[in-house]
Amino acid sequence: MNKNIKVSIIIPVYNVEQYLRQCLDSIIQQTFRDFECICINDCSTDNSRSILEEYAKKDDRFIVINLSENKGQGEARNYGLNIAKGKYITFVDSDDWVTSDYLEVLHKAIEKYNTDFVSAKTYFFDNTTNITAISSRKPKISFNTIIYSEKDRMQIIRDINILQASTVWGNIYNRSFFSSNNMSFKPIKFEDTLFMWEAFIKAQNFVFIEDIIYFYRMNRKNSTMDSFSVEDRMLYHNQLIDLNKREFNKKYLSYCYTYILLRSATMTSYLPLEKAKLLFAKMKESFNYMNYIIDYTYPNFVNKIRLFLFIICLKYNFKMSFIYLGRLLNKFKTMLGPYKL
Repeated sequence: MNKNIKVSIIIPVYNVEQYLRQCLDSIIQQTFRDFECICINDCSTDNSRSILEEYAKKDDRFIVINLSENKGQGEARNYGLNIAKGKYITFVDSDDWVTSDYLEVLHKAIEKYNTDFVSAKTYFFDNTTNITAISSRKPKISFNTIIYSEKDRMQIIRDINILQASTVWGNIYNRSFFSSNNMSFKPIKFEDTLFMWEAFIKAQNFVFIEDIIYFYRMNRKNSTMDSFSVEDRMLYHNQLIDLNKREFNKKYLSYCYTYILLRSATMTSYLPLEKAKLLFAKMKESFNYMNYIIDYTYPNFVNKIRLFLFIICLKYNFKMSFIYLGRLLNKFKTMLGPYKL
């Protein structure tokens, strides 16, 4: 193996034999060569392990770690972080893939700006329709500009969905940023989003670049997204609120609450009826939502309407009304085309 390792790629792997070769081939084809690729097999029961070992035999930059028991994506990534040798770290999900200049673009950017991390843009690939799209929504932050002020951080939270900023993949991080802030992934579902909120809070500076270099696979059957329960969602909500209470003052905590509200509103309208009703009931128990909407504005119309309806329905316990209204909004959004709102 080349001892001049500048970037460590960490890939958690679990039962993705159908997509794994596309992911690993995109790593082999990188124009930037000074990397190691740490693949953590999280007790896959399909052919993923043999595929990983095949690639490791062909290219000694691939390191395969087989965990003795299933730990989940967050713990698998932590294992990779503990053994990574690169100055910089990037994460790729095993059912996704990247452009051939993925590492070259990210490495050049983080060397240029000298920030704690750099985040790039994403292609969305619909696994059902085979359509690839990008978000047409424009955030209010400036690309290729170092972000460090509290005001800019709050704008990131406003634009977090437009920027795809709540995901760990598609970014490159200075490894010293993790160690100096004692950062790791929590052993819960939605661990990547929680990790990124902590990164935005603790980073001295970071940059968003306009390069689109990551392909995210949507609507894959048997993905980890399908296994999230209402209890998982509430545990994540509580962890996120605890993090923000520790790090933010009361004014900025409102952004956190409103972000949770919107995500829950969206999720409620997609879930099966019984799960949607359960989430609605648990959210009503947890928060007084009317205190957290006054100064918060989402940049797209459907989300504004969705958030307003969710708050009214929570306040007056119109459980079924919101679920059906949410589904109508989803249909309206689909009619306008992908990523237009």
